[in-house]
Amino acid sequence: MHRLAIMAALALTSCVQPPRATPVESDPNPPSLAPRYPSWDEVPAPIQNQAALHPSRIDSAKAGQPLIGGASLHQTTVHSVEMQFVIFDSRSYDLKVIDQPEDWSGGGKISECLRRANAIAGVNGGFFTPQFRPMGLMITNGRKTGAWQQNKLLTGAVVVDSQPRLLWNAEVNRSSAHELLQAGPRLVDAGRPVPNLERSKHTTRTFIATDGGHRWLLGLARNISLGELAEILAQPGSLAGFNIHRALNLDGGHSSALYYRTADGQEHSDPGWSTVRNYLGIVPR
Repeated sequence: MHRLAIMAALALTSCVQPPRATPVESDPNPPSLAPRYPSWDEVPAPIQNQAALHPSRIDSAKAGQPLIGGASLHQTTVHSVEMQFVIFDSRSYDLKVIDQPEDWSGGGKISECLRRANAIAGVNGGFFTPQFRPMGLMITNGRKTGAWQQNKLLTGAVVVDSQPRLLWNAEVNRSSAHELLQAGPRLVDAGRPVPNLERSKHTTRTFIATDGGHRWLLGLARNISLGELAEILAQPGSLAGFNIHRALNLDGGHSSALYYRTADGQEHSDPGWSTVRNYLGIVPR
């Protein structure tokens, strides 16, 4: 009997099947062995050596040249960057958006347009489309052209009502403006450089800035990126002792142009290569 029990137990054991292994599904997208490199807008802007941009390190500078009515032209090299700019007081001058609708007029049109507007100085204005329409809203003498836009490029505007103002998009009251020009991106806000601006493309940049009061600065810088320009503009006193509270980028590259009239009435023009849709002029009040 004992032998029979042992034989029965062995038979039952042979009938038990081992557990079936669960198949492992292969990953259709196996992880890459190469590291992922972030895009430029995911990387915070590097902090430049502030000592290198200190006013005492200005390579060369010329005293301001008087313009008609008391404004002054400055030509300066800051940290190897050539800069030309006009400093003026908004109690004596206003800003005017000057439309230029002739799409084949050439870069030299700046002299004629600003002379006709009685401007003592001015630069090229905002961006325009391939169809030669203003990119964003433009108001000149109360007449509106284009349409208000909000995007990563057009982040601010030059607005003139009772006085010129440099405003960010959320602050703009379009109904009260008789002159307005959308532009961007912002360069300096509350005296600090705007972070994460593009730093790889070096070209001529046109810009406008204010100290937050009555003093304004309008000019251009050569062979510089947006991020580098913001750092220089935010450095206190680096531009003829001017402390910038806000600064906004205008159209640049081949469009960059500068016009001014000296106190003795002589005209000077540094025209851009491209025909542009509008100019921003400084006119006596």
